[in-house]
Amino acid sequence: MPTNLRRLAIRTRELLAAQPASAWTVLALAAVAYLTLAATQWLRYQSPSWDLGIFTQIIQQYASFQPPIVHIKGADYNILGDHFHPILVLLAPVYAVLPSAFTLMACQALLLAVSAFFVTKSADLLLGRVGGWLIGLAYAFSWGVQQAAAVQFHEVAMGAPILAIGLWLLIKQRPVAAAIWFGLLVFVKEDLGLTVLMLGVVLVLRTRRWLLGGLLSAWGLLWFVLAMFVILPALNPRGKYDYADNVSLTDVVSNPIGTLAEILSNEQKMATVLLLLACTGFFCLRSNLALALLPTLGWRFLSGNEGHWGQTWHYSLMLMPIAYVAAAEGIAKLQDSKVAFWRGYAKHGAAVVLTFAVAISNQLPLWQLTKPATWEFTGPRQQAAAALIDRVPGGAVVESDSSLMNHLVDHHDVYFIGQQGNPPADYLVIDNVNGGWNTQVNGAEYGATIHRGTRWEIIYDDQGYQLTRRVG
Repeated sequence: MPTNLRRLAIRTRELLAAQPASAWTVLALAAVAYLTLAATQWLRYQSPSWDLGIFTQIIQQYASFQPPIVHIKGADYNILGDHFHPILVLLAPVYAVLPSAFTLMACQALLLAVSAFFVTKSADLLLGRVGGWLIGLAYAFSWGVQQAAAVQFHEVAMGAPILAIGLWLLIKQRPVAAAIWFGLLVFVKEDLGLTVLMLGVVLVLRTRRWLLGGLLSAWGLLWFVLAMFVILPALNPRGKYDYADNVSLTDVVSNPIGTLAEILSNEQKMATVLLLLACTGFFCLRSNLALALLPTLGWRFLSGNEGHWGQTWHYSLMLMPIAYVAAAEGIAKLQDSKVAFWRGYAKHGAAVVLTFAVAISNQLPLWQLTKPATWEFTGPRQQAAAALIDRVPGGAVVESDSSLMNHLVDHHDVYFIGQQGNPPADYLVIDNVNGGWNTQVNGAEYGATIHRGTRWEIIYDDQGYQLTRRVG
């Protein structure tokens, strides 16, 4: 072996050996848990939404060196006019080797595990070996991480490890490297530019490096403005950011006190805040890192979409690394408090944080793995789903509801069923049980309704699944 390669191998071994055992163990446990959750969902044909199908088409396009035209969102729809997440191109080589929607679910599981590795390292640095174990486990299986895993792939899965690495570098007092990693968040999702802006403020408060922090904040603001007001409208078929109406800045500016009062009096929003604070034992309030929670909470609570207010879906994932590293730092600070009560509370702080995570674990997605029904992969519904998919020829144009979309998207040109502007498909796939329909749908009649002048026949109908073929 050449000398340079030998030195690199030795240095790599030394670096890996120097990592805390807690970090490696938490990474392994999180990876196994979330890969298992993903596998059970996949084998049971569970599909909470159309999102995994959308992201699979994005990565397909990148893997083929094509712009991200996503037919599930609409004919010739460039997804960078919907949300700004160019960092997803990094997953293209993985998908090219393993072309399956499940690949994205597996990637998310591993990305979440990597984020847990660095949160654990941060806690180990701040609190020592025991604290690293306890905080690392609490984060890895926290409610925000579990809910994100359960709703399958979203772009923020790429952001969690980036944020966790940046926080670890900041705790290590390596502000330049931390700023570089934080800066990458602007390419994960359009709203994260505001989080980067606030992280720049945090960096200044912690290091007094005004230029570095100012540049980081300016970088975040620049990309937030570019994404929201230039890139997204320019690539959107309607020439605007589709979700701009979720937040009324006019109402916020004209009545800030009323807006704040509404947030504070909203039970769903306050429940999210309380859960976020309680899961960290309220220790995160003792760290200025908690300031970085405000942008994400801000846009969510100002949104008119009630789905943004609660504790489900993936919207809390980017809060979790901040909250748990801030909690570890808060515990470390309170251990030196002049007040005996706070010193005593902080002495058991990491245990408090893990205890809360355990206490609510039976209400979270991973708990489903303890139920026998989760491991039933050969029931009538699963058999019917597999039989339907086998009857669709590879490369066919398919309109599908969200139920089997994820299993069709890899080898078929998939559109979301009934969406205006769709071309006449070769096949329609309908799930009258979990497909999101308000009434029972007859595929042949529905096909003739949405595509005037066409004729269809149902060629498969079992367990609520219907496959309809165009015959004219």
